[in-house]
Amino acid sequence: MLLESNHGKKSEVNIRQMEIDDIAAVYHLGEKLFTTEEFPMLYRTWDPYEVANCFAFDSDYCLVAEANGAIIGFILATTIEKEGTAWKKYGYLSWMGIDGAFQRTNLGRRLYRRMEERLKEEGVRMVIADTEGDNKVAIAFFKAMGFSARSQHLWLAKTIRRPAKKGAKAEQKVVFTAAVRELQEEQIAKQSTVPSLPFSKKKGLRKRRKIAPETESQNV
Repeated sequence: MLLESNHGKKSEVNIRQMEIDDIAAVYHLGEKLFTTEEFPMLYRTWDPYEVANCFAFDSDYCLVAEANGAIIGFILATTIEKEGTAWKKYGYLSWMGIDGAFQRTNLGRRLYRRMEERLKEEGVRMVIADTEGDNKVAIAFFKAMGFSARSQHLWLAKTIRRPAKKGAKAEQKVVFTAAVRELQEEQIAKQSTVPSLPFSKKKGLRKRRKIAPETESQNV
């Protein structure tokens, strides 16, 4: 299929099943898209192992979009079987990403529909996907694909402070002890110098008193 990118360039795009040689390219594309600044609360970490595990577990539902020899989009999904449930076999959309130059070109929809066709062939009758509650773009996309919100989840987070290192504590103790000693020395210095001022003045007065009578008598 022929797609025009956001830069105005037309490219022939091919959607195909992901191959093992595509793992690195898919990872690097996702690394650009799933940044901590935009998605700080991702409950799973995007890393090479995440891509490799998705591919190893269910490669049939891992698809890529390729243009000019480069990966410009991908979708990673898997199936879950649960006995005793209404549908027994579910599809789960794990990750999906489209290069910025090809976003809003319906490439994401085409990737999803191709994956859904494969899920149907395997007897899957329900597909599950999740996203953050404030990700309006993703929610709009899923609704356009026929998804509906079934329940709401509240994600709680707590930052655990790292324990201080023993070396750091010892260093702080040394600095604190040195500071205390410095203050003590300053106080001792003040106590020893302050009394000397009036004492020197008294000595000066005493000297003047001894000289004064002699000068008075000579003047007379």
